[in-house]
Amino acid sequence: MAKGIKTGGRIKGTENKVTTSMKEAVMSTLEWLQTQPKSNMRDWAIENTTEFYKIASKLIPTEVNANVEVVKKELPPFMKSNESES
Repeated sequence: MAKGIKTGGRIKGTENKVTTSMKEAVMSTLEWLQTQPKSNMRDWAIENTTEFYKIASKLIPTEVNANVEVVKKELPPFMKSNESES
């Protein structure tokens, strides 16, 4: 086998199974904790806003996949050039 040739592993862009499992476990635990009166994350978040936002920012998706379809190829009136003013 030649050195430097990739022969296996995950395909680029495939999520790591361990990371996905850990996220699911954390979210499941969080949901359960919210039902417990003495273990409420909301109370902790109020007291530790900076730490809460650090955690929350890591859970926000970094990519958005969207399909956009152009229905009408016409500029809105405010974007049209007014040829009579020149």
